[in-house]
Amino acid sequence: MKFFRQTIALLIAALALAGCAGTNVAPSGYINAADFRTCLLTLGKGGVGSINASAITALKDGQKRLGVAARRSTLDSPAKIEKAIARDISANCSLIIGVGEAFVEPLMEQAKYHRSRHFALLLPPGTSAQATRENLAIVTYDLSQPAYVAGFIAAGTSASGQVAAIAGKKNQTNQTLLAAFAKGVERYNAEQGAKKSSAVKVNAKADGNGLYLGEKAPVSKVKGQVETLIKQGADVIFFAEGAQSPEGLAAISKVNQDRYQAAKAAAEASKSAEPEADNGSESTPESSEETTSSPATTDSLAENDAVGSITAIWYLTDGHQTQGSPAGKNPPILTSIVPDISQAMISLIEEARKDRFAANSTQILGTYQNGWVGLTPFYEYDSTVPNEVKKKSQIIEEEFRQGTLKL
Repeated sequence: MKFFRQTIALLIAALALAGCAGTNVAPSGYINAADFRTCLLTLGKGGVGSINASAITALKDGQKRLGVAARRSTLDSPAKIEKAIARDISANCSLIIGVGEAFVEPLMEQAKYHRSRHFALLLPPGTSAQATRENLAIVTYDLSQPAYVAGFIAAGTSASGQVAAIAGKKNQTNQTLLAAFAKGVERYNAEQGAKKSSAVKVNAKADGNGLYLGEKAPVSKVKGQVETLIKQGADVIFFAEGAQSPEGLAAISKVNQDRYQAAKAAAEASKSAEPEADNGSESTPESSEETTSSPATTDSLAENDAVGSITAIWYLTDGHQTQGSPAGKNPPILTSIVPDISQAMISLIEEARKDRFAANSTQILGTYQNGWVGLTPFYEYDSTVPNEVKKKSQIIEEEFRQGTLKL
């Protein structure tokens, strides 16, 4: 009897210790996806294409693909962050993700006291924070790699032999982006064996020097600089961080429209100047086909025709989807340099479910190697990019994935 009493006492003591340590011991993993709840916190609503909107879409993608439970909260003030995290903890969230720098300190503090849960920070490209806890993952992106590929594509697509880049504040992010873009142009020239006189020119340098408009540049300044770049001959313009302005795209669209109208008028004038056929002569089938094909050629002239069209390369969001005009016209965007937040979200959920934050580095950089950065499709401009340029750009992307190309 005494033995049984001692055994029961030891069992009760062990259970008591396990209960005390409940918030300080990482789980062994969640077998059922439905038992895992991911909670997302954003500050401010954020516009279409913002990192907040992208994170919300990514959460929905993760929930759909992995079958986990999810909830999200949008906060209107940084003062509400701590209470929101506390609510998610009370709601038994397994993974709590904050979007933006405002969540850095609050999440680090909570990760210290709730080690049985996982926390993550999704930070905009160019920002960083130091993880101090193994159950906290910090995610940011290196968009210089796709900027390099974009520079190569811009050079290979340019009809004028001149491309350009424009940026807002002169900071580390923009210097890295402009340097990578310039190096991409340099690679195109090198592979073409172009001499200095025939090489594609770019207004950015491999050391990051280039055209900076300053922080929060007025739209009039952006518009004016775009118009100047076009007058100087640039026909592909990269809008880096802080320079993404609808007015800049509008300036490009205006030039394209003017050129389109001028080309159309010239074609019609040329057609009307042709001598009329003699009424008494019989037209052959061949001459009849030629007569009907001329108007069709004029009518099919498009504003985004490969010859003489100006295009933009967008940054951070898919400009084709986020910068469309109210009239329903597509923006003059060749491609966009973007992070793939959905892939990051899915990876975070999978790693947290397996309790692998502690096993892997908690500083996670999105690159081509993990598939978290890239370029958007060319959409209606696909035919303007030479096939050889497309193939070579894919080879360059693979070099980044394999780690054989480093900037």
